[in-house]
Amino acid sequence: MSQPRRTDSAVRKARIAVSVLFFTNALTLSAWLPRLAELQADISLTNVAVGAALAAGAAGGVAAGIWAGPLIHRWGSQRVAMAALFIVAPILPFIGLAPGAWTLGFVLLLVGGLDAVMDAAMNSHAMRVQHEKRATGVHRSILNTFHGYWSLGAVAGGLIGVATAAISMPIAWMLTAVAVLCSVLVLVARPWLLPGKDPDSYLQTTDDRAVAVAQSDPGPLLAAGPATANELSAATRVLHQPIIWGLGLFIILAVMIEDIPGRWSSIYLTDIGAPSVTVGWGFVAFTVAMTIGRFTGDRIIDALGERRWTRIAMSGTAVVLGLSLLAQSPWLFMIGCAVTGFGVATLFPAAMRAAAHVPGIRPATGVATISWLSRAGFVTAPLIVGVIAENFSLGWGISVTVVAALILLPLSSILTWERSR
Repeated sequence: MSQPRRTDSAVRKARIAVSVLFFTNALTLSAWLPRLAELQADISLTNVAVGAALAAGAAGGVAAGIWAGPLIHRWGSQRVAMAALFIVAPILPFIGLAPGAWTLGFVLLLVGGLDAVMDAAMNSHAMRVQHEKRATGVHRSILNTFHGYWSLGAVAGGLIGVATAAISMPIAWMLTAVAVLCSVLVLVARPWLLPGKDPDSYLQTTDDRAVAVAQSDPGPLLAAGPATANELSAATRVLHQPIIWGLGLFIILAVMIEDIPGRWSSIYLTDIGAPSVTVGWGFVAFTVAMTIGRFTGDRIIDALGERRWTRIAMSGTAVVLGLSLLAQSPWLFMIGCAVTGFGVATLFPAAMRAAAHVPGIRPATGVATISWLSRAGFVTAPLIVGVIAENFSLGWGISVTVVAALILLPLSSILTWERSR
């Protein structure tokens, strides 16, 4: 049954509502990160324990992501996205109330799982809005803008974390306020979301749709509902393609670069003697720069091409972040975080676009496979950093980011988008 076409006004309102979903999703995930060092000290966690707890959150996302598709298929993306937010909201304060590593890991497991479901649902609804936008005669992609609002939410969360640390507000109280704020925002935006269940037509692999999907996060592809036998067979065959493993390595390294500086910056800045009121600024610098990179990334790669820009960005990341770690200067490290955030902003969409253009593989299958492999980066990055930090120092652990950036220099040849003529 075909979906009724929306008016331009309805599509504009839906675009605002989806932006609210992206913003609040990031806000719930980011507000506590600048205070991770404080949380570590409060419950006497080792670096390995912190890494394990963070990895538990990623593992929750891997496990719960499997269920996102059937839930969206049955209930619709807008209902699933709102439900995930409303369920995670009362769980958030328990991050600040956790008495030890096991409890913190369990709470983050739940938060990570609900985040994976909300991520798939809000990306699916973003695809619906994109589809309706095309029906009004506007053919440009709007998906990257939604992810820009996600980055704005991460910046807002970082600033909230820094500000509440400065006034010594308990972490649990801060997260309670964040949960209430996000719930209210989503309730206000709810009437503007598109009603009904999600159509499948925009997930088919016509050329223009493939490009739009390749520029987005993996959520929409994983939310398409139960796989058919043919799709499962295709997903198995795709793993026999060497280029898929190359792209898999690319996305894992990109995820590590995106994950490590932001998550570990507050602990590292504490270790090198930064004042307590400034230890959250590494995360803020990283997320602000990544936000700018996402809003300007399309124009940059149109001008330079993905390969050339990736080499420039990763060279800058390796040099600036590497020097800041050697200098052990808080302010230089914050600059390194900013350079890293700006440089990594376009890598995830670049890998998705390349996966959508592998010869002989349906774009949806290629992107879904690479997005699944990307989860390995979120699971392994905190564990690797935690183990290195425990046996050497956290600076050496964060230097994994520099190594990843250097490996991406030759791997960038796997990317497909060249500069506009």
